[in-house]
Amino acid sequence: MAIDYGGKRIGIAFSESELLASPHSVIPNEGDVVARIASLAQQLGADTLILGLPRRARSRTGERKFRELAEQLRQQTCKPVVLWDETLSTVEAAERLRSGGRRRSKGTDDIDMYAAAVILQSYLDAHPGRQS
Repeated sequence: MAIDYGGKRIGIAFSESELLASPHSVIPNEGDVVARIASLAQQLGADTLILGLPRRARSRTGERKFRELAEQLRQQTCKPVVLWDETLSTVEAAERLRSGGRRRSKGTDDIDMYAAAVILQSYLDAHPGRQS
């Protein structure tokens, strides 16, 4: 399962086949998101959680925020959490939505889960045979 963590929305993607990532859902970033993500991971039977790490978070304080989230998810799920480079995942997701004929207004509602799918597909391509 992959997580595209944003300030307002969190995109979720999943792979059943270990080969192809599929967009799953978008949840608002409010309340106890760690518990909601952990619950989704359990419902989906995720073995590993892939947390997108944005380039802008590579500063000390930014990266610490993502590492702390990863640790909270590890503790809540008892599953491995991998920080994975999400560079240009939203750009690639937007391009896929446009090429699929999606209107901009509808595409922006779903962009986060498609970005999560891009992140997960990148991870799956780099680690064949692993389910997330």
